[in-house]
Amino acid sequence: MLPRCFAMPAWEQWCTFQPFGLSSSTHSSTPPPPPPPGWVKFNIDASVRPNSVAGLGVVARDHDGKRLIAAGSLVEQWDVTRAEILAAIAIRGAVEDWMFNIDGIIIKGDFRNAIMWLQGAFNRLNKLHLRTEGPDLSFLPDFRQVLFSNVPRQCNQLADFCANYACFGNFMWKACDDRNVPPSFLSLLRGDSDQA
Repeated sequence: MLPRCFAMPAWEQWCTFQPFGLSSSTHSSTPPPPPPPGWVKFNIDASVRPNSVAGLGVVARDHDGKRLIAAGSLVEQWDVTRAEILAAIAIRGAVEDWMFNIDGIIIKGDFRNAIMWLQGAFNRLNKLHLRTEGPDLSFLPDFRQVLFSNVPRQCNQLADFCANYACFGNFMWKACDDRNVPPSFLSLLRGDSDQA
């Protein structure tokens, strides 16, 4: 057992058990670094509308910053925290078989309460991820390692775009040259790549 530093706020403790090479900084004016080689990063977000329609957005990228998949799904939900948790669970639809053989995944979101809930629920000592009722997290233990990270909103713009776009219907883009990808998303993607 490693001692827990109580001087550090709980939202910074996600990095306590992370592998060497991952940044422990959660507050920065520069974009966070890409995941290390052999890892895939999933940025997640949810957009809840007043009519109880929520869009869930997921963007998956590798260590080169290359977008692997962008997806969105439309659900009926009025609770923001639950919608953000559902966005994390929506990565199941964006996962490809080869991803289970990589070193690990990082799930990043800009809603602190949802990230903290997911982190606690996924704790292998806390059997909450094996519950039959509530959100189904049973697919996460199939990965070698899973980390959760709270990021500033400005570092989550692609997932936010996908969440808002999903309010109009489900989609999945696996390639940037897909003619269905909106030019505004490609513009955000270029800007995000220039900063990284």
